Amino acid sequence: MNNGLECIFDWLQFTIPMLDPERIISQVLNYDPSNFTQLPKGRYGYKGQLYYQNIHVLYDGTPEMGVHVIMTGQGCREYETRGDILDLLDRVMYHDGKCTRIDLAIDDKTGKIIKFDEMVKAIKKGYVISKWKISTEIIKRNVQDGSIIGHTINFGSRSSKVYMRIYDKAMQEGLDTPWYRMELEIKDDRAEVLQWILLFEDEIGKTIAGIINNYIRFVVPTNDTNKSRWPTAPWWQNLIKATNVVKLTRKPEEKGIEEVREWVRHQIGPTLAMIVMYDEGDLGPILEIISAGRHRMKDKHYRMIDRGHRKG
Repeated sequence: MNNGLECIFDWLQFTIPMLDPERIISQVLNYDPSNFTQLPKGRYGYKGQLYYQNIHVLYDGTPEMGVHVIMTGQGCREYETRGDILDLLDRVMYHDGKCTRIDLAIDDKTGKIIKFDEMVKAIKKGYVISKWKISTEIIKRNVQDGSIIGHTINFGSRSSKVYMRIYDKAMQEGLDTPWYRMELEIKDDRAEVLQWILLFEDEIGKTIAGIINNYIRFVVPTNDTNKSRWPTAPWWQNLIKATNVVKLTRKPEEKGIEEVREWVRHQIGPTLAMIVMYDEGDLGPILEIISAGRHRMKDKHYRMIDRGHRKG
């Protein structure tokens, strides 16, 4: 039972001491190190950086820095096509690693639970009680006609250990059906605690609801001069109630054009080169394969093309 909400990993960062990057790739991530590409420079104080399918492995820092791994949202989705992130966290802990950032995304594709418009109205009127001192509303418009193509509310600052953003995901993706997303960005020692909870507690929903409740509450105004005694807004109560029972969802995402292009480059490129060499440079047989493949394309292929054009 999830009451219409789904919860997925949307970002993951962890650091492991004492292991070299190749062993972390093979023993922790369970990837073939030869798939990773050496990037020209590192980041965050690390001199070296390896990259594959939206996963960054940073190394060659000071001895106490260990090896740092960054998995973007797309990296998490890609990883879930071949493995379980909870199993990955287990291996991270086995190797004395610590999570430094965990993002969890809660999706509402019913449009009835995450009441985005109600939040905007309440914030403008000050009907909110929160440990966060500021909220930021970001509206993205199409220059040609002024239409809104992106709408996000952020709570807190990016430097805080707990940060929340809520936005219209359907608008971002250009979809006609409702889809609202609430993201929690949890860092440093809070991420380390969450790592333990994810591994040893079954009821992750209660943990997420507890974090949200600890930081923010939307209220209904009364004549009471003490705002903290104002009752909780019913729509917010419903959201917290639904969050209480949410469970982590393993949710691989359809690949994008660039991911497919990269896969072809790594996996199919040598085979294509062999065929062309065998045919002494004649591209005709390859073009015949492409022409035949075009007639076998399915809806998912056209969706990828459409998504790629919208993002471009």
